[in-house]
Amino acid sequence: MVSTYSFDMVTAPKWGLPGYNERNSMAILSTIAGEGLCRDVFTLPDFDHLMKGGFGRFDLVLTEVFGSDCFAAVPYKLGLPVVSLSSAPDVSWLHERIGSVDNPSYIANVFGDYRGRMTLWERMHNAFSGLYLNHLFKYYMQDGCDPLVREFFGPGVPPLRELVRNTSLVLLNRHVSIHAARPVVPNLVLVGGLHVREPPGALDADTRAWMDGAQHGVVFFSLGSLIRAATMPARIRDALLGAFAELPQRVLWKYEDDGLVLPPNVRVAKWLPQLDILTHPKTVLFMTHGGLMGTLEALHSSVPMLGLPLFADQMSNMHLYKSLGIADQLDPHDHAAMTKAVVLAKLRNMTGDAGYRERAREIASLFRDRPRRALDEAVWWIEYVVRHRGAPHLRPLGADLPLYQYLLLDVAAVVLAAAVLVGSLIALAVRRALQGATWSSPTKMKLK
Repeated sequence: MVSTYSFDMVTAPKWGLPGYNERNSMAILSTIAGEGLCRDVFTLPDFDHLMKGGFGRFDLVLTEVFGSDCFAAVPYKLGLPVVSLSSAPDVSWLHERIGSVDNPSYIANVFGDYRGRMTLWERMHNAFSGLYLNHLFKYYMQDGCDPLVREFFGPGVPPLRELVRNTSLVLLNRHVSIHAARPVVPNLVLVGGLHVREPPGALDADTRAWMDGAQHGVVFFSLGSLIRAATMPARIRDALLGAFAELPQRVLWKYEDDGLVLPPNVRVAKWLPQLDILTHPKTVLFMTHGGLMGTLEALHSSVPMLGLPLFADQMSNMHLYKSLGIADQLDPHDHAAMTKAVVLAKLRNMTGDAGYRERAREIASLFRDRPRRALDEAVWWIEYVVRHRGAPHLRPLGADLPLYQYLLLDVAAVVLAAAVLVGSLIALAVRRALQGATWSSPTKMKLK
C-alpha cells in the first residue's frame, strides 16, 4: 500500500517560515502513516487471519518507529517480543521508550538544520522544537490512535504510550561515519544502510548499453517512490530540461508520464532500478529529493548528490551531505533559484569539480568500513532477542525512571533543601549570638 503525492502537495515554505513547521510536518506524517494506515491494515482479511493464529507460530514482531505506534498492540496481543526499525536516522520520540540518551545540547533534531556545535539560541530552538515534536507525536500518533486500537483489539489494551515501552530493541538507520557521534545504549543498534543490497542487481541490456555509451558520464535524477515528478510545475520542468539539454552528460530521469519532449541526451522511464544505476561506473551525479534511503545508496556508491528537498527530513539530510562536502542543493520553493541558468550552473559545477567525487569516495569508504554488513548486524541482533526471550537485560534502568529521578531533580531538591536548612540554622545562630552580645554589653558597663 504505497501512496504517491504530487509535487505541489509537498512543496511548502521552509522551516521557520509560515506554512512549514513542526505541526504541519506531524500532520503530513499522520496522513501518510497514521490512523488511516492502521485501519487499512487492521481490516485486511489476512491480518484477521494472522491474529487468529491462521499463519502458525511466530517468535517476534517487527514494527516501524517512524509512523503510528498502533502496531505495538500486535506483539502485546500475541505475547511476543518486539523489535522496532527506524528508517529515519534519529526521530526524537524513539528514545524515551528504550531509555536512550537524547540530549538536545549537542544532539540535533532530525528535522532541523543544525550541525556541529550549536549556539545558545540554536540549542534553545533545538530543545523546544524537540519537546514540541514529541508532544505532537504523542497527541497525533499515540493518543490519537488509542481508540482505533481498542476498537480492533478490545477495551482492555493499554495506551500506546505504555505498550511501546515493551520494545526489546531498536534498529536505527544511522552510522557514525556520517551522523554525529552519540551515546548508544545496548538496546539501540546502528544499522545505517540496512537496505543497501550487495552486490547490486544487473541492469537490463538496453539501459546498460545506453549508460556504457555515455562518454562524459550519466546524471541520474529521481524523486523516489512517493513523489510523482510528472506533477512538478511546468516552469521547474522546463528549467530542468533546458539545463539538461546543454550538458555533455547523458541524463536518466524517473518520470511517470509519456509525451514529454526530450533533448537528445535525456531518457525517461516510469520506474528505474536505483541502486543498480548508482553503482554503474558511468554515474557521475545523483539528483534527488533528499530521502534518506536513496541518498544512503548514493553515498554507499561514491556518487555526489544535487538535492531538491521537498519536505520532512529531506532538508536536513541535504544539509548533512553538504557539510560532508559531497552534495549541493537547489531550492524548489524559491522561484528565483529554479531557473535554467541556476540549475545549469549547479550541474556544471558538480560534474566538473573532481573534488566532489573524491570526497564521495572517502565518505563511502568510511561508511562501508564496519565489522559486518548492516543487514548481517540486524539479523544477528534480531535472533539474539529471540534466543533470549526479549532480552530484557539490554534495557537500561533509566528507561523506567520517572523524569524527575532520571534528571536527579529529587537529589538536587534534597541537596538544595539541606543547604537552605544549614544556611538558615547558621544564620539563626549568628543572629542569636549577635543579639546576646548586644544585651550583655550594657550590663557589663553598669558593673564597672
